[in-house]
Amino acid sequence: MAALAAVTAVVAENPENLTDSMAKVRQKQDAETEYMRLVEQADEEAAKGNWEVATECLLGAMRSEPGNAQNVMLLSNVGMMQFYMGEDSLALHTLTEARAIAPASVVILNNRARVLARMDRLDDALCDYNLIIEMDSTYASAYHDRGVVNLRRGRTDLAENDVARYRELRPSAADGKLLQAVVFGSTGRPQEAIALYTELLKQKEESVYFSARAMCYLETGELPEAAEDIARGLELDPDDPELYFCRARLNLLRYREEDARADGRRALEAGINPLRVKALFDKKR
Repeated sequence: MAALAAVTAVVAENPENLTDSMAKVRQKQDAETEYMRLVEQADEEAAKGNWEVATECLLGAMRSEPGNAQNVMLLSNVGMMQFYMGEDSLALHTLTEARAIAPASVVILNNRARVLARMDRLDDALCDYNLIIEMDSTYASAYHDRGVVNLRRGRTDLAENDVARYRELRPSAADGKLLQAVVFGSTGRPQEAIALYTELLKQKEESVYFSARAMCYLETGELPEAAEDIARGLELDPDDPELYFCRARLNLLRYREEDARADGRRALEAGINPLRVKALFDKKR
C-alpha cells in the first residue's frame, strides 16, 4: 500500500516522469523483497544449525540494503553465528563492530559478554555484564550469565546475589532453578540443591539433573538414592560422562575399587576432564 501511495503521488505531480518514477519504486520494492527473503532464509538455515549458510544470507541482506537500520542487529546475529561455529575471535571482532554502531544496545553487549566468557576473558565479560545492568537493571539474562561467571571465579557470594535477582525477574525459569541448585551445591547445602533438582526433574527428566542430584546424594550419604539416579540417568543417556564419574565415586564409597576404576575409564572415554578422575582416586588414598 505504501508503494502504491508513492506511485500515485508521483503521477499527480509529474505525469511526464511516470516511467522513471515507477521504475524507482519497483527497484525499492525489489530490494526490500530481496532483503526480507535473505533474512527469512537465514532464520530457516539457523533453525537447522547451518550457521555458515545463515551467515552468508545475512551478509547478503546487508549488502542488498546497506542503509537499512536493522543491519546492526543482523551484524550482531552474524557475530553469534560465528560464535556457534567456534570462531570466537572473529565473533568478538564482529560484535565489537556492532557495538560501536549501536552503543545503547544491551542485546549486542550481552552477546559480546557471552563470547568473552567462553574465551576465558572473565574480567572483560564481567565489565560488559556490569555495564548492561547499569543500562537496564531489568535485563534478566545478564544476571544469570554474570552469576555463572562469578561461580567460575569462585565468587559464590556474588553468584548467589545474581541468581536471586534473576529468579525475581524470571521466577519460573528452569535455568534459574538450575543455577540456584549449583550455587547451593557449591556452598555446602546439598539438601537445598536436591530439592531444586527434584523440582526440575518433575518438569522434565534429563540426565544432567539426575547426575547433579546423584552427586548431592553422595554428599549427604544417601547412597541408594544416588544409585537410583545414576541408573535412571544412564537409561536416558548412556554416554553421559558425569554419570560414570558419579558411579565411580559411589563405588569407591561402597569399597568396590575395581568397579570404580572401570567407571573412571568410562568417564574418561566419554570426555570428562582427566584431572577430575585423577583427583577422585588420589583422594581415596
